[in-house]
Amino acid sequence: MKTSRKIALFLFPPALMVLVLAARRAAGPPEERWGVMTHFAQGWSPDLIPAIAHGGIPTVRDELYWAKVEPKPHVYSFPPAYDAYMAALRRNHIEPLVVLSFENGNYDGGDTPHTPEARAAYARYAVEVLRHYGSQIKAVEIWNEYNGSFSKGPATEDRAASYLALLRAAYAAIKRERPDVIVVGGATSGVPLPYWEKLLAGGALDSLDVLSVHPYRYDEPPEGLEAQIAGLQRLVLAHNSGVARPVWVTEIGWYTKPSRAPGDLAIDERTQAEFLARAYALLLSARVQRVYWYAFQDENDLTMGLVRNDGPHTAKPAYTALATLAEQLRHARFVGRDDTPEDLYSLRFERPSGEAVRVVWSLQPRPVTLTGAKAAVDLEGRAVPPNGTITLNDSPLFFSGPLAGLPRAPSAAEAAESAVLADSSRDFAGPPDTGAWSYGEFVGDSTTFAPLAAVAESDWKKSWSGEYPYLSITAGDQHPSVAGDGAPVAAVRRWRSGYDGTVRVAGSFRCGLQGDGVGVSIVVDGQRRFRTLIGGGADRPVVESFDFTMPARAGTTIDFAVDPGPAANLDFDATTVAAVIRKEQP
Repeated sequence: MKTSRKIALFLFPPALMVLVLAARRAAGPPEERWGVMTHFAQGWSPDLIPAIAHGGIPTVRDELYWAKVEPKPHVYSFPPAYDAYMAALRRNHIEPLVVLSFENGNYDGGDTPHTPEARAAYARYAVEVLRHYGSQIKAVEIWNEYNGSFSKGPATEDRAASYLALLRAAYAAIKRERPDVIVVGGATSGVPLPYWEKLLAGGALDSLDVLSVHPYRYDEPPEGLEAQIAGLQRLVLAHNSGVARPVWVTEIGWYTKPSRAPGDLAIDERTQAEFLARAYALLLSARVQRVYWYAFQDENDLTMGLVRNDGPHTAKPAYTALATLAEQLRHARFVGRDDTPEDLYSLRFERPSGEAVRVVWSLQPRPVTLTGAKAAVDLEGRAVPPNGTITLNDSPLFFSGPLAGLPRAPSAAEAAESAVLADSSRDFAGPPDTGAWSYGEFVGDSTTFAPLAAVAESDWKKSWSGEYPYLSITAGDQHPSVAGDGAPVAAVRRWRSGYDGTVRVAGSFRCGLQGDGVGVSIVVDGQRRFRTLIGGGADRPVVESFDFTMPARAGTTIDFAVDPGPAANLDFDATTVAAVIRKEQP
């Protein structure tokens, strides 16, 4: 029996094959919205490609490495393995998104291109790739995570400027050769807005057709992805006269892992499938055009695949979830989010026929009584009762047709009664306007707040800092320090109330397992409400959540502080701090 037949036999359970065939019978051509990352250029067997095609996945992201294509200056030779996998993709009607990477030892000493000569050589390589594979290639991506670990040498001194120069050279050459090719730019690790600000201010929009990002959230659920994309889109509008540009997520995924300490997120294969469906739905709701899951199969200890690397390449629940999502949302456009409570998601799409299809899940189990829906399926594509009393949870369901019975969001009057007064991440700012928040330090055992004076901005983030080494406060995290005499120095963000009444203070501190952990505390009007140690090993929790009410008046201060762990080891002390303060009716 041929390997490809074995894959097809073991990869697809009967129920999934029915679902896939139904998707193929649906009207319209395949969509490129649903993609996966593959590593055929790194030696994966092309025998996997029929399995990708059988799943209805129409596009993959892979590479054709520059150093392999141009082994000697101006000498181009495409390895047989590259031609083999590209031919297999063509036979199976799968479109490749080709990442043009990485450095070539013939130029700039093997460093990332940083001279005009090396950038011109990279542009020639891009053209040779297009000439060799012709119309099969419809989109290319310029490098991969240039802002992160995939750049080296002088280019790292100013990654944004270096990448811009490379992007311009490649774009001009590609468009001269093939004006129809989509040039995808950025491919950033994360969604680093300061880095994107530099790119856009430098004119990147003139040298790309699509922006791409890799918004991994390994230790967090997907909710919040849509806000990250919205932040990037606001930047684009500001630099493009209010006109949007397409965004692709060319890598995203979660690996399976156990919980390693109290509060550490456990992700089993079922959770991975739920995260996939929620992430794709949220990204589509943020107007992302394409999403590529990383990766199609597990690799060594990276259990991020849709299938296992176990010989028969057994399908994981995430594979079935993607197939279900692709079938249910085939050619459907996002219309809006229903007016539901903030922890209940009902994302409404419209099929070409005009029929509504909703992706619905709740972050907390919630019984509801639904009416009006024509049909409903779960992540495995199985029909479930569309009407009646059901309990929504964090595993999405797909409802076709009208749907009534979902709980409504609070009314305007109710919302005003519990309005958000402050959000530590949303409201983060630098001088001159810090609003109700300020940023400072406690030295030693004191709770006397000393303001920080300096704000620095890197490619990744804006941060407040002071005279002590490593002390910093950003929109999302705080890093403590130690004074010269060994006294601990806490990083502190302070909220000063302008409101008279009862407030609800909720949020969390989160630290990692490495190092010796940190101390976290909340101080109200100079009095420490609590202090506890988190992180630094499996014997302590990595999260400390808080949720309490208290009376406030104009001038009340609440400090959220992070100090060094018991050994005053500053390694791995960056601590995520999230705090939301609301009005609370007594």
